[in-house]
Amino acid sequence: MDTLKDQFVVPGDVIGKIGDLKVRIGPGLLQTKDTVLATKAGVLRYSKFHRFYWIENEQKRYVPQVEDMVIGTIIEKHAESFKVDIGSSCSALLSAYSFEGATKSNKPLLNVGNLIYCRVTVANRDMEPEVVCLSQKQKAEGFGQLIGGYMLNCSLGKHIPYEIAVGVNGRVWINSGSNHNTIVVSNTIYNSQYIQDDQIEPFILKSLSINETSGLVEQN
Repeated sequence: MDTLKDQFVVPGDVIGKIGDLKVRIGPGLLQTKDTVLATKAGVLRYSKFHRFYWIENEQKRYVPQVEDMVIGTIIEKHAESFKVDIGSSCSALLSAYSFEGATKSNKPLLNVGNLIYCRVTVANRDMEPEVVCLSQKQKAEGFGQLIGGYMLNCSLGKHIPYEIAVGVNGRVWINSGSNHNTIVVSNTIYNSQYIQDDQIEPFILKSLSINETSGLVEQN
């Protein structure tokens, strides 16, 4: 591993043999039996004091934490489980029984591409994340499939009635009852990331005024 220290590596590169080293590995590295592989592109770094290897890069992916409320996309459907994209380095596992009232004869009717609002229950760097569509009380309480509306990615929405679900993984789902109003809400959220707090309200009013003049805003 020393031969690759401070060198650029890509996913799949063999970094070394863990059996030959009394070190720890961190972000961007994965141990497969006795082999250490790179899972991210970046520069291999080593802390001599901590005897710790990791890959340093500019990638800003969501890192799951237990009890995070996130929005995910179904990317695989199996007999008793689903694979869910939650924006992390690997997909999350969702059991078909992790829904209120789910049984072998009453499983959720989810398909690839569907959006869900879920809760992270397992977040371990050595395991794939696991999510459920249940609260800690084992009730739906807002978790489950998100129907209609629109999902956008942003770091973070009184003038238009709408529903919103925000995941700590940076995803936002919006449903305002009409496509035009949803666009207004989405644009407002996008732009509010780049303006001062005291400018947000005037921006919303201006956006509504422009769209009303253009006949874009519809009443629910």
